Amino acid sequence: MMGNVELVSGELRLDDLSLPQIDLADIRRNATLLTQEARLFHGTLRENLILGRPAATDDEIFSVLTLCGALEFVRKLPLGLEHVIMEGGLGLSGGQRQSLLLARTLLRDPNIILLDEPTSFFDERTEKAFVEQLAQWAGERTMIIATHKAAVLNIVDRILVIQDGQLALDKPKATVFEQEKARGQVVNI
Repeated sequence: MMGNVELVSGELRLDDLSLPQIDLADIRRNATLLTQEARLFHGTLRENLILGRPAATDDEIFSVLTLCGALEFVRKLPLGLEHVIMEGGLGLSGGQRQSLLLARTLLRDPNIILLDEPTSFFDERTEKAFVEQLAQWAGERTMIIATHKAAVLNIVDRILVIQDGQLALDKPKATVFEQEKARGQVVNI
């Protein structure tokens, strides 16, 4: 969708338009992608967070830090947002790095959000709080979330399963859960 990978076959549509009909610059301006390979760089927390939105206010920054579960640990740092971190977030826990990367992503305030395993380093409590707040924050935004974590399924409308590069399932979440229960599968989210 972001134009990083070219389709070999099939079609990707956005708002009933085929992707080749849409200017990639428009998509990139209104969408944001957080991959598992995203990294923090050497610099202050503020510099890392405002990368995609240089004019962000402190209130906006604190709002996304709260949403992503990072405000508490940032406030404990003697220099707060001016705290310097090392390349890759060295010295931070995996959950702290992930929450800062999520904050940077959401600070852009995009209409389309693509998240790859957004809670993989969160403990259960942090994940639950983040998922609940993300659902409220998202509103009418479009979110595409790649996940293996059941808790994240609480906020999705549809479930798509990709197997061997092919779309194996595309149904409303409620339909998938009903079918799984009918097959005797337990669905815990």
